[in-house]
Amino acid sequence: MFRLAWHFDFHTPGYVPVNISPDYRAMAKALKTAGVEEIICFAKCHFGYSYYPTKVGTVHPGMNGDLFGEVRAACRRVNLKVLAYVSFGLDGQAGRKHPQWQRIWETETVISDQPDIFLQVCPFTPYTEELMLPQIEEIISLYQPDGFFFDTMSALAPCRCMWCGKAFQEETGRKIPEDETSADFPFFGSWRRERGRKLLQKIAGFIQQRLPQAKVGFNQIGSLPYPERMPEEVTVLTLDPPTPGPQSLQLATNAAYSVTVDRSSDIMPTIFNQGWGDWSLAPAARMEQAAATIWSHGARLYLGDRLRPEGFLDQQTLVALKFIKKVKDRVLKQAPETGSQIRSDILILHTPEVAYGDDERWFATGKSRERTWQLIGGSHRLLLEAGANVAISAECFLKKSLSGVRLVVLPELTSLKPETASILRDYVEKGGCLVMVGSVPAVGAQPLDWAGVKVSKEILHDHVYLPRWQEQESLPVLVRGPFYRLELDGAEKILPAIFPYHAMPGKPYGWGIGPASCQVSDQAGVTCYHVKQGQVWYLNAAFFSDYYRHGNWQQVLWWKEFLRQLPVNFRVQVDSPSGKIQAILREKEKSWWIFLINHSGEEIFGTGGPVWGRTVTSWPQKVFLKLHRNRKKALQISSGKKKLPFTFTDGYVCFSLVVKGVWQILRVDWESD
Repeated sequence: MFRLAWHFDFHTPGYVPVNISPDYRAMAKALKTAGVEEIICFAKCHFGYSYYPTKVGTVHPGMNGDLFGEVRAACRRVNLKVLAYVSFGLDGQAGRKHPQWQRIWETETVISDQPDIFLQVCPFTPYTEELMLPQIEEIISLYQPDGFFFDTMSALAPCRCMWCGKAFQEETGRKIPEDETSADFPFFGSWRRERGRKLLQKIAGFIQQRLPQAKVGFNQIGSLPYPERMPEEVTVLTLDPPTPGPQSLQLATNAAYSVTVDRSSDIMPTIFNQGWGDWSLAPAARMEQAAATIWSHGARLYLGDRLRPEGFLDQQTLVALKFIKKVKDRVLKQAPETGSQIRSDILILHTPEVAYGDDERWFATGKSRERTWQLIGGSHRLLLEAGANVAISAECFLKKSLSGVRLVVLPELTSLKPETASILRDYVEKGGCLVMVGSVPAVGAQPLDWAGVKVSKEILHDHVYLPRWQEQESLPVLVRGPFYRLELDGAEKILPAIFPYHAMPGKPYGWGIGPASCQVSDQAGVTCYHVKQGQVWYLNAAFFSDYYRHGNWQQVLWWKEFLRQLPVNFRVQVDSPSGKIQAILREKEKSWWIFLINHSGEEIFGTGGPVWGRTVTSWPQKVFLKLHRNRKKALQISSGKKKLPFTFTDGYVCFSLVVKGVWQILRVDWESD
C-alpha cells in the first residue's frame, strides 16, 4: 500500500560535463535502504541528448561513459527497478537536425544554431519511425529496462506540419483549420484524439512485444486532463499535477481520481520547492503532506528530484531519502490491515467532455487542463473543505465505482453519454442520491429528462445569491457565474434564488458585483425531484468553477449545511474551522481506518502569473467527526496507542480531537452486525 519511487530529472545542456565521477553503487544502496522500489533514469532528455552511447540518437557531448547503463547495472545488483525516461514531444536535437519534424501551430519552424534548445517535434512525422522506435528498440536491446516513462504529451497537441496536413486531407477531405476559432476545429480535435490513441497503443505495443511485462506510461495520459480508458498496452497512469498552485490539494485531487481507475497509478510531485532549476530540498512538511495524501489513497508516491551531473546523489537527496523513510516507518506502524478497501461517500463524475469540450475541440490543448481543474479540481476542493469523504471517477469507470457510494455529484457537466445517463438513472431509482450543479447535462441532442427541471439557454444574471440553510436572515451566499432561467417540471423548490439588487435580466452587472436584493425571487436556486426510491437535486448556480477561482469561504459553510439536508447517512463527516482536514476511509470487516490529512500551512507566492506553493509546517487543527455504520456503536476508537473518548447519538458516533501533525490515522472497531 505504501509504495515509494524516485524520479531523477536530468535535462542537461551539452556543455555541462556529465558522469565524470559517478558513484552509482552508493546511490543504489541509499535508495534501497530508504525503501525505494523503482526509479526513473534519463535515457533521452528534452534537449534531445541521450545518456548512453546511442547509435540512433545524439549522445550528450559532455558525457563520460554510459550514465544510463551504469545506473541500470548498479540498481539491478540491489533489485531496484529502473525505467527509461524518454522525452516524447520535446527533442531539441531532432528538431534542429530535421526542422521539418517540428510541431507547427502558433509559430513556424524554428531554425537555430544553438545546440542546447527545447524544440517541439511532431510524432506523426518520420520522427517516430526513424528515431523514436529505433531508439526504444536500442534501449531494450542494450539494457532490458523494467519499463519506459514518456514525457511530455505536447506531442498530441494541434499541429499543421506537412505530414499532419496531408493525413488530415486524405482521411477527411478537409484542410487543417488555421486556429481554434475555426468551425472545423472540433472535427480536428476528434480526429487528433483517435489518432493520438492509436499512436500510444502502437508505441506501447512495440515495447510489450520486445519486453513482455514492461511497465509503460505516458505522463498525464489517462489522468485528469485525459479522463478515458487507456489501451491495455499502457500499464500505468502517471498523475502529474500542475507545478504552480496549491500542491497538497492538487495532489489530493489526483489521488481521489486514482481510487477509481483500472490500473496502477503513480502520483509525481515533480518539484521540490519552486522548480527543477534550484535543486532545493522540499520542506519536510511538504514531502510528508505529499506522502500521506498519496499513500492514503493507495497510489504510489513518485518523488521528483535531480541527479547531480557528476553521477551521484546530491546531499539534499540523501537527507530527503532518510526523512521519507522515517515517515513511511511511522505510517506503517499504524497502517490498515492488508485487504482493507477504500470506501468513499461521495463520487464526483468526470467526463472527457469536461476536458475536451462537448465537441472535443480542446483535446490536448491548454484549455483541457484549465477546464479540468476548474470543474473537477474546484468540486473536489470544495467538498473536501466541507468535510466530505470523496473520490473522483471518469465516465468510463462509473459503473464499477458506484459500489457503496452514498452520493454522486455532477460538477457543471454539459453532456453525458446515453449509457452513463442510464447507469445514473438506475443508481437513483434504486435509492441513490444525485446532485447536479450548474447545468442539466444533455444526453445525445436532448437535455436529461428526469431531473424534474428544464433549464433554458437564457442567462438571467452573471451572479446570484442563495439563502443560508438554517438562519434565513443571515447573509446570503454569493455565487459568480451564469444563472439560467429555470422551469420546474415536477421538482420541488427547496431554496429560492436571490437576484442582485435591481439587476436587469440578461444584462451583466459589469465588473462589480451587486448586493443581494432584499427579497427572494420566484426562481428556484435548489430543487429536489423523486425518481422511484431515490432523489435528484439540482443547484442552479456555478458553484464549483466559482470556488476554484475565488475560494469563497461562505460557500464551504453553505455546502456543509447542504450535505446535511440530503437523505444520506455519510460514513464520515469532518468539521474543522479551516476546512483543510481531509478524511479518507479504509474498511475491513468490522474495522475502519480513517486517514486525516492536514493540508494547512501551505503558502502561495507569486503575482502576475503561475504561483508557487510552499509548505514549511502544518498548523494544529481541532476537528469534530461524525461516523455512521448502519447505526452501529463503536467499541473503541484509537490513534496509535491512545484511546479516544466518543459519544453515540442518533446512530452517529461523535468525537473531537486535535490533528497536530501533517497526518493522523484513526482506528475504529465496531460492534458485531
